[in-house]
Amino acid sequence: MSIPTEQPASDPPADRPAPVPAGEDRSVVRGLWDVFRREPMLLVTCSYVFVSIVGLIDSYWFYRRFEIPILEYMQSSDYFVAGLRSPQYLTLLVALIAMSAIALLPDRWRQRYPQRADRLQSRWWGRLLVPKRSDWWAYFGLHPETVATILSLFLMVALLFSHSNFRATDIQRGRTGGVEFRLAGEPQPAPGAWRMLGTSSAFVFLWSIDERRAEVVPIEAIVGIRPFRPGEPGPVDHDAAESDAGGVPPR
Repeated sequence: MSIPTEQPASDPPADRPAPVPAGEDRSVVRGLWDVFRREPMLLVTCSYVFVSIVGLIDSYWFYRRFEIPILEYMQSSDYFVAGLRSPQYLTLLVALIAMSAIALLPDRWRQRYPQRADRLQSRWWGRLLVPKRSDWWAYFGLHPETVATILSLFLMVALLFSHSNFRATDIQRGRTGGVEFRLAGEPQPAPGAWRMLGTSSAFVFLWSIDERRAEVVPIEAIVGIRPFRPGEPGPVDHDAAESDAGGVPPR
């Protein structure tokens, strides 16, 4: 009776993924993600806080263009819903996760196919496609997951700032739809061309195209607001209409 001898383990073929070492280093981002997987409600809470903070920062940048200290006009409830007023903030959060996953594809591929990665890294263009973790110009001495998250955050902040800046410029130049509003106790709507910047729980923020100034009006002081899109007839100049009705010749 022959005793079977244990065959030595052979190296995996180059075309098959190599097993991941048990003691593989883990980044802070991976450890945080593991916590979120164990506690899904913590992920929902942190996502909500993240979206709210992004909404506050975006509001600050936007209203700063109109010289409005928006944080002084916000109530406590406004801080909690700042990120829910626009779906773009949630889109940015999803884009952040997607960009981080895409940025990690080269490192994931290098771990799964180390033989192929070594062959590619023998060429100069291969080191650009599949960099090593020891390459300072690729990861700056940090973990690839940490670098991908930081770069995605910087890109998200740049996109958010650009969007707020372009939106404020369009409003200042009258490229957006206007509004016609009437104050309490006034028989006619306010004269001039106005654009709505936004609202809070207690105030309405308006921009005068003619006078190039912002106006903060309490909500209870406004009887009604009528929006109109670009191309539609704007608000009527009631003072000029009354003058024409009185026989004053137009200039």
